[in-house]
Amino acid sequence: MSRVVLLVACEGDEASASMASALLNRVVFDESEPVEGAPTYRKGSVRLWCRPGHHLDQDHLDQRWTASTGEAVDDVLFLSKHAAASGRPCLTVHPIGVPHVEPSEAPPFGGRAGAAPPPSPRLARIWRALLAHAQDQRIPEFEVSLEVTHHGPWLDAPAAFLEVGSSKATWAHAGAAEVWADVILGLLECELTGQTHPDSSPHVPVLVTFGGGHYAPRANQMAAEEDALLGHMLANHSMPFTRDASEQVVGRWSHAVDVALDASMSAHPGRVAVVSLDRKSFRGWERRALYDHLQARGVDVVDSATHRGLLEGS
Repeated sequence: MSRVVLLVACEGDEASASMASALLNRVVFDESEPVEGAPTYRKGSVRLWCRPGHHLDQDHLDQRWTASTGEAVDDVLFLSKHAAASGRPCLTVHPIGVPHVEPSEAPPFGGRAGAAPPPSPRLARIWRALLAHAQDQRIPEFEVSLEVTHHGPWLDAPAAFLEVGSSKATWAHAGAAEVWADVILGLLECELTGQTHPDSSPHVPVLVTFGGGHYAPRANQMAAEEDALLGHMLANHSMPFTRDASEQVVGRWSHAVDVALDASMSAHPGRVAVVSLDRKSFRGWERRALYDHLQARGVDVVDSATHRGLLEGS
């Protein structure tokens, strides 16, 4: 069974449609058989699926692609808009999942409650390529940033969302779509010719971050290091700590931590995970519980300097 990288665009999303058009205008993709009635394109081991509707409720897209084409999906990259109350122009990338949600709850923005797909193994490379365009004159008013893990859909394959934000005024911005086309075509240069991108050293750990706000400031810095690998990033709101009547630390936080670690390592088989904590974002008792949990799992907590040393020594 051949293996592919699947780019997913949706017609109901202005940013997504604009990004797909930029890709098709830059590279000669061959048109393929429709999947679920929607047009598809191929080049090398890269596939582009231009679907109707929106992304967040489209669970099992990877399995549905395989069932229709016979191709296994190694990575799903969603081309998408990003919405924020601030309305600030930005280009963002993030993994998906809702590991903190109780199984009895319906996640409001899709996904499987209490679970997270593996993050795209290309996540850190996408971020570094995006960061290289931070001063690009085609997007002078735009910021670039990682975002923490959030929303659906549910997949078995690794995935990431590549986004243009944050309001209708910028979703179809031509310069933003062109920058994303540059990032994607550079990222998949080998795959577009049917080759495989070489792996980094097997000694490079996968960085997982816990704590902080939605735009992942620690990950922004640490994943910018050459050769870094990045897994899930959980903000404080995705790690709900509580204490019971006997002062025992309870809540969904430990489940969310375990899901984030396990999914991140599954995206990078054979590698270990290391964790960066935004220490000041946790209360003392939360921090102690988190350290104890990570120690019991044998996962090291690292600062920026230690992480850089691990990369340099790999």
